[in-house]
Amino acid sequence: MNRVMLVSAARTPLGAFCGKLEGLSEQQLGAAAMREAIRRAEIEPAMIDEVIVGLAKQTSRPSNGGRHAMLLARLPENIPAYTVQRQSASGLQAVVNGFWAIRCGDAAMILAGGMESMSQIPFEVRNARYDFTGKGREISDAIPAQEAGAQPEERYGILTMAQVAENFIRKYRFSERELEAFAGGSLQKALSAEDKGLFREEIFPVAVKKGKKEESIDRDELQKKAPLLAPPADGAAMCLLASREKTTALGLPALAEIVSVGIAAVDPRYAGMAVAEAGLKALRQSGLTLQEIEVIELNEMSAAECLAIFREWQVRGGARDTLAERVNPSGGALSMGNPWGAAGAVLLTKVIYGLRRKGGRIGMAAVTAEGGQGMAMIVRNDSC
Repeated sequence: MNRVMLVSAARTPLGAFCGKLEGLSEQQLGAAAMREAIRRAEIEPAMIDEVIVGLAKQTSRPSNGGRHAMLLARLPENIPAYTVQRQSASGLQAVVNGFWAIRCGDAAMILAGGMESMSQIPFEVRNARYDFTGKGREISDAIPAQEAGAQPEERYGILTMAQVAENFIRKYRFSERELEAFAGGSLQKALSAEDKGLFREEIFPVAVKKGKKEESIDRDELQKKAPLLAPPADGAAMCLLASREKTTALGLPALAEIVSVGIAAVDPRYAGMAVAEAGLKALRQSGLTLQEIEVIELNEMSAAECLAIFREWQVRGGARDTLAERVNPSGGALSMGNPWGAAGAVLLTKVIYGLRRKGGRIGMAAVTAEGGQGMAMIVRNDSC
């Protein structure tokens, strides 16, 4: 089996829902991140074997968003590209697919990541194909509809992120004070990281046209108040993966090595438990323990879900104080927003640069996928 290295990683700033990045499609965001990841690696695009992109809300405009984005980025037309969907874990799934392909020898270099413009997700017109003016026609907001549609309604009812959070609150009896403290802590960490310029390495500026003028956006659009549920967001992140042999032969940088992957599924009513289990599964495969993970980037779907995951990891050997210090040290989705298909790739990018900032060696990205699934990836930084 080939060892797989992360040669480069870059992410756009995260834009608030209908905020500063609302004018950019997911393909434009993804194309920009692709170009930046390639620029940072200092390679010829023709060396890439395949492009894999995670996109949660896939529509016909355009179809196969990953291929569309790489053509928009003007990558060589003979590079194959495809799009994957695992809800908010789509971006991490794309990187995992690239990892698997290189590990088994089917490819030597893959560009993978995620993208989403939640501000441009359209409303859907249901039951209109045969009778557009009929009374049965239904217009629905596709964002809550996609959350609820991740599991069969007849079995689980209408299950949204908010309902999952309520389930955890009832199960663990979390108080309002605990929830607000966690959410407030996320926002304060993000504000502190922003003030210290900690995101400068991982973020690249994105140009947004406003009339005849062009504005360069180079900072995350943070929340003004700390919400208990992650708000929608816009953004993209891309990583260039290569085999260890290819990396050495070409003298490419190695930001980190992918060590292991964990994927799990549970009752959708308690989706966050899948993330907890996925993290533990990745640890078992790597022979590591929670105490050895120095940076954990966890997708903050809700304050309640995060606290529930903490409880589960504490039972499995994670010290409470250690988890509080090492999980999302620069804030999370409660402060920055959850850009669905891009979320997992954004978390992975944050892990890579977070490890390098602190001189750490082992990190983990962990993300919930609506419908009761979770994914985790462990990476190792050997440069310290």
